[in-house]
Amino acid sequence: MKKYIILVIETIVVIGLLCLAKFLPSTSNKALNLVINTSINYMMGISAIIALKLSGLKIDFEWKNYKQYLIGLCIALCLALVLGVIPQLFGVRLAGPHQEFNISYFLSEFFYLLLVIGPVEEIIFRVYYQKAFVSILPKYRWLAVIISATLFGLFHILNSWINVLFAFIIGLVLGFAKEYIKDLHYPGITLAHGLYDFLLYVVTLIF
Repeated sequence: MKKYIILVIETIVVIGLLCLAKFLPSTSNKALNLVINTSINYMMGISAIIALKLSGLKIDFEWKNYKQYLIGLCIALCLALVLGVIPQLFGVRLAGPHQEFNISYFLSEFFYLLLVIGPVEEIIFRVYYQKAFVSILPKYRWLAVIISATLFGLFHILNSWINVLFAFIIGLVLGFAKEYIKDLHYPGITLAHGLYDFLLYVVTLIF
């Protein structure tokens, strides 16, 4: 019963912070907006870590397993190619509209996506939620992956339904990779996520 209560409370916290990030009025100061968004994201990440601890679930911080970084890099490159580059070559802008290069924005996106979005969203969805549902459904790990991917998709519902669909697909890829690739741990899947997001941004600069 305890794990279910924690699951519900953590979901409420994530939804609340997500709404705060979405509806909090932005300022004219881009640096301040970045600090605010980073703070809210880290609060979500911290809440997931607390939920993990309270649920008795472990975070697989296998930092020295270097194979996972190569695996994460390959996943990011493949996803960016399939969902970014190839559609753009056929005139379908799944990565978004063309953007002009700006060095300060380029650098802020790089660090924000790899040090904030990737780590936070992975600790919430591929670590906490996925582990929580695997513990509830130990004989149906594949179903736990699908459920956590669905939640990851719905996490993007305040953007658009297209974002929800693509986030669900990304969630499935990252979730199954995390669950079934032996040498892939939290740092590696975090790299895959953050780098993929950044590469999609790079695609909008090129095309």
